[in-house]
Amino acid sequence: MALVPMSDPMIEEVSRFFLALGDPSRLRILRSLLKARAPLSQGALAELAGLSQVNASKHLAQLVRVGLVTREAEGTAAYYRPVLPLVEEVCALVCGHVTERAKAAYQALK
Repeated sequence: MALVPMSDPMIEEVSRFFLALGDPSRLRILRSLLKARAPLSQGALAELAGLSQVNASKHLAQLVRVGLVTREAEGTAAYYRPVLPLVEEVCALVCGHVTERAKAAYQALK
């Protein structure tokens, strides 16, 4: 994969993307969406992620802003879905890296 030149504005945008992924509540929301394999309402996501409705709304807005999640209005309700395959690929890459680091740390303790 070719390296994309990173201008200062691009660095700022990438920083916002990773900042959005740096919050455990937002990661729980993404996990819930990936497990569901279907759009979920804000209420369902709040419950699955263990968040209040207000807190879930704040986190979902951030995920939509950076392009990790889409929001679809249906009547008076809104449903959210992860942007695929981006979210799955990023999560798999990062989780794989974290798993390998944990395995290495465990092996070092033996």
